[in-house]
Amino acid sequence: MTTAILADDEPFMRAALRERLAQLWPELRLLQECEDGIQALQAIQRLKPQLAFLDIRMPGLTGLQVAEALQGVDTRVVFVTAYDAHAVDAFEAQAADYVLKPVELPRLAKTVARLREALMEPARRDDWLQVAVGSQVRLLHVDDVQYFESDSKYTRVVAPDCDGLIRVSLKELRERLDPASFMQVHRSIVVNRRHVHGVHRVDDALELEIKGRMERLKVSAQYHPLFKAL
Repeated sequence: MTTAILADDEPFMRAALRERLAQLWPELRLLQECEDGIQALQAIQRLKPQLAFLDIRMPGLTGLQVAEALQGVDTRVVFVTAYDAHAVDAFEAQAADYVLKPVELPRLAKTVARLREALMEPARRDDWLQVAVGSQVRLLHVDDVQYFESDSKYTRVVAPDCDGLIRVSLKELRERLDPASFMQVHRSIVVNRRHVHGVHRVDDALELEIKGRMERLKVSAQYHPLFKAL
């Protein structure tokens, strides 16, 4: 059974989220409801829930401050807030998701689906990425990534329904990826083999066609031997 706490200083919002979660995730067990950030932090430290649904603007401590204080506690945080201006901060806090109020059932259903899938493989946390997409933070499984592209101190993550950033360098990320699935084809690009649809020769250059995408990815000359059969 999955456990969670819920924190929001507005009783009506707290009740609305509780009811929607009960509808979408009947087996989810709410261990405690909290009215401020201090209660939320104490509840997480004491109860160690798998999930914490936190409002951002709360008395005592903000949801972001609660998340920052959770060093060493294995609790995934979902921010539920009326303000979209904190998405980047939520991204920095490695939030599992960022849901705007009023919480709509279809949007919350996507969050629940991602969380349930992520919790199925607790021993492989690196398989899941928190990706900043505009004003939201998406939880994305690494298998769904089509390719990674270096973007300064960030890395661009491209998937069929996601195009965003993670705060990890491509070099660091490359060391964590399964070499059987991911290959580097350019100093700034790492591709998921399962999403490669074809390889095209253009004069002396090679370009990769990615399933369902218009753009083609250039292969650096040093990586041409990977496709020497062409």
